[in-house]
This record gives sequence, structure tokens and C-alpha cells, in this order.
Amino acid sequence: MWSALQRVIDVLKVDVESAEWPFLRNVINEDSDQLDAVRQLLLEIHTPRFRHHPLSKQDAAEMVYYAQSLIDRRFTVFLQRQHNGCCGRFAAMMPPGIRERCCQESFYVNRRFMTT
Repeated sequence: MWSALQRVIDVLKVDVESAEWPFLRNVINEDSDQLDAVRQLLLEIHTPRFRHHPLSKQDAAEMVYYAQSLIDRRFTVFLQRQHNGCCGRFAAMMPPGIRERCCQESFYVNRRFMTT
């Protein structure tokens, strides 16, 4: 469990072009307390498996699962942006025949650090 003696991370930005999923799988599924000391979490989120067109039910369920898991860990969304211009910027990085999926930015604040 998080201790007052641990270092506090004011802002953790995760903008790693679909590698956010291994990160989320690690910090959520491993029942880890690694995010407890993070005040703000800024995530740029792409679909978990960008090869699915349209978005699969499995991908949608995984996205909802992680969003709910962050809420369960006392994070609250304070800003979301979908039309942020990321679509198309990384088209050259995608495998041949795979179109880049649009992303969503979700910004969270950790309620552990909020004063009443």
C-alpha cells in the first residue's frame, strides 16, 4: 500500500502510441499499487488491438474495464478529448494496410491527494 514516505509523482504522461495497453495491463492486472503515488495521470489511448475494424466488442470491453479500474483506484477524469488531431499523424508508422485508429486523451486526477 502507498506510504507517505514514498515519492510522489505530480504528473505521469503516457503517450506511447498503443504501448499504453501493456502499461495498463501491468499496473491494473498485476494488482499493483504503482499508481497510488501519482497525482495526475494523462493517458493518450488508442484501441487495444488496432487491427480490428471496426472496434471489436473485446476491445471496447477492455477499454471500459481499464477506465473503471482507474476509477476504482480513486482516479477521477477531469478532461477528455477525442478530436485532438492525432489521427493521421502516425500513419507512416502503421503496418502496410492498417489504418491508424483515432485516439482519445483522458486526464485523471488521483483523489488520494485531494483535500476537502
